[in-house]
Amino acid sequence: MFKSLLVFSLLSVFSVTAQKVYVKNYFDNQTMKSEGWTLNNQKNDYWYYYYDNGKKKEEGHFKANKKVDWWLFYDEKGVTLKKAEFKNNVLNGLCLLYKNGNLVKAERYKAGVKTNEWTSLSDYKKDNSL
Repeated sequence: MFKSLLVFSLLSVFSVTAQKVYVKNYFDNQTMKSEGWTLNNQKNDYWYYYYDNGKKKEEGHFKANKKVDWWLFYDEKGVTLKKAEFKNNVLNGLCLLYKNGNLVKAERYKAGVKTNEWTSLSDYKKDNSL
């Protein structure tokens, strides 16, 4: 009986402290500024950020308030500017740069430091054994 009560108490405490909440933030003009999931008051999972004109500004994954995995960035008209990989809030992996919606350059980062850059698909293929 005591073990059952202890397990129930621990589960109750965990469920109260680890609440996942969907959060929406707004600009003064009442358009959406950002939205996404929090866990224990930290950004987690997928988030969206917007310009005050309502167009998407950026979107991507958080883990414990830090950018992780792939993020997409847009200009004020909604055209893709960049797709980039993050680890612990720092560029880490590929960063694909676009101009007028067309891929123009790829960069590779390790812990926030650029380690390589390609301006043609043939150079990228050659350097990456594709």
